[in-house]
Amino acid sequence: MHRIGAADGFWSVRVNRDVRIVLHKEGDRVLLAYVAHHDEAYAWAERKRLIPHERTGAMQFVEVPVVAGEEEQAEPLLDDARSELAEKEAASPPVARNYPFAGLTDDQMLDVGVPRDWLQPVRDTEEAEVDALFDKLPQEAAEALLDHATGGRIEDHVAEQSDGDPYAHPDAQRRFRTVDNLDELKAALDQPFEKWAVFLHPVQRALVARDWSGPARVSGSAGTGKTIVALHRAAHLARAKTAKVLLTTFSKSLADALSAKCGILTESTPDLRDRITVRALDQAAYELYTQAFGQPNLATSGQIRTAITDAQKAGLGEGLTAEFLFEEWEELVDAWNVIDADHYAEVPRVGRRIRLGSRQREAAWSVFDFVRQRLASRGVVTWAALYARLADFLRDGGAFPFTHVVVDEAQDLSVAQVKFLAAVGAGREDALFLAGDIGQRIFHLPFSWARLGLDIRGRSHCLRVNYRTTHQIRAAADRLLPPAITDMDGVEEGRRGTVSVFDGPVPILCLADDDADERREVARFLSARLEDGVQPGEIGVLVRAQGQLARARAAVLAAGLDPRAEDGVRIVTMHDAKGLEFRTVVVMACDEDVLPDPARLGAIGDIGEMEAAYETERHLLYVACTRARDHLLVSGVTPGSEFLEDMELA
Repeated sequence: MHRIGAADGFWSVRVNRDVRIVLHKEGDRVLLAYVAHHDEAYAWAERKRLIPHERTGAMQFVEVPVVAGEEEQAEPLLDDARSELAEKEAASPPVARNYPFAGLTDDQMLDVGVPRDWLQPVRDTEEAEVDALFDKLPQEAAEALLDHATGGRIEDHVAEQSDGDPYAHPDAQRRFRTVDNLDELKAALDQPFEKWAVFLHPVQRALVARDWSGPARVSGSAGTGKTIVALHRAAHLARAKTAKVLLTTFSKSLADALSAKCGILTESTPDLRDRITVRALDQAAYELYTQAFGQPNLATSGQIRTAITDAQKAGLGEGLTAEFLFEEWEELVDAWNVIDADHYAEVPRVGRRIRLGSRQREAAWSVFDFVRQRLASRGVVTWAALYARLADFLRDGGAFPFTHVVVDEAQDLSVAQVKFLAAVGAGREDALFLAGDIGQRIFHLPFSWARLGLDIRGRSHCLRVNYRTTHQIRAAADRLLPPAITDMDGVEEGRRGTVSVFDGPVPILCLADDDADERREVARFLSARLEDGVQPGEIGVLVRAQGQLARARAAVLAAGLDPRAEDGVRIVTMHDAKGLEFRTVVVMACDEDVLPDPARLGAIGDIGEMEAAYETERHLLYVACTRARDHLLVSGVTPGSEFLEDMELA
């Protein structure tokens, strides 16, 4: 171990004849800072200072200006970018220079974490040098400047100011993880690099540790770390020895993924893991129902459709189609636990929007009453009825086996599930914590949570930093949605100010002449990614529905890959891709007669409901595109889906 003479506080630790670890020592605190070959490690340390930011208080690595002589200081290192720019200028006609940050004041930049030494260099940076500049700045400052340079407001990124422990500042925790014991350090270092995301906890830490006066919700666009916040919130709550935390989501596959991440997060603290139960919400409700009332006999969709058909054969529901009646049952009657004609007349029709006259309502209710009696006579219950009975059970004083519930992907909760969770929380502090994105709602029509007793107004926070998807992919996908989305309770989720911490290739749009041409283009794209080192299991090929899966398999086969290999390319529908992520994504078959789904639109007879259906189809494409981390190709047959025009792909 040797002191690096030209770098204050930095030490070099010899690993072998070539590799060095750079440490920073200050009092009893030792920081593992950098690992590289000998010369690179020393050069890195000699260019860095480790100091808290003068305004925000966050600990930062700051690039040291290059010293010319003993007194004169040059601007921070941008030599490579400046040389490249000079060569281009010499080889081409003069162009007008653009300085995107020239108008920013000292205070504006200091407020977002720009180090003082960099204030003037930032103003002097030309548009062509911006990427090189961001590599030199602390991450929070780079994100704010990136948003400003792409049309956002730098004021949306004003950092928290603190004069406490500089390593405890939320922005410092982007860069540093404090470990208190060897077991915790070993658990972190033993994990593969791609799993370190559960250990890294940036700006969201304040939300995790906050005491909430009632149910709270964290929202944000795809990739902003909502799931990581939910995981850390569950672990935070489990630190109380009397806590029993249910960490849940709407599907079993997503619950399995949560369980794996939770295991990594709590590996060094098994007592916390023992106090966290990870279940799909349906599974948890089924277990509670069985314990309280005995094992339920659940109705199937087929049984509901048969009952509706039999009702129509008996002369009920005149003038109404079987498909309309089934959707009305699913989205309104069963979902809201409607028990009589009067209740049916009053239930909100948000999203359905087809106005029924009194005779139509009477005709429809006659069918639904028939279905209810059929199910009761056969001793079967729907999921919605199961949740409704559990909600009544809890409101009447029934025991719930958990002290806290943390819900991921909350935007896809059903009416019955929200009503049940409202009974679980019953207004208790910190009882419910939900994470989700309205823009990714693809399974249910919108409805009011507050009407059902789950009121998060005043306790909602929107995350704005994307840690998964590149700036190019996120920006293209965000164009599918409005800049702000407001839920049925008036809570707005704004996408303005959201930035990505990664850059990458611009997403590609491929509109082919026919299926065969599309297959060849997709195969060529996949082959190129494989040559780049992407593994087959890191690739997802997504389509709108089951009917397009054969097209996707043919393209994967044309790329020389086995479309049915268990550890190979994932070929799934857009709905089934929810919660997944891949380095490379191909969204195939985005044809004019595929997206939006013509079968769904063909069953709609009201302009209002048509708008709701279009909104959901847009959400579906947004979800598909944001599964990509690095590379995205969207393909279809000319002229393609009308939604593609909004994405402005290359």
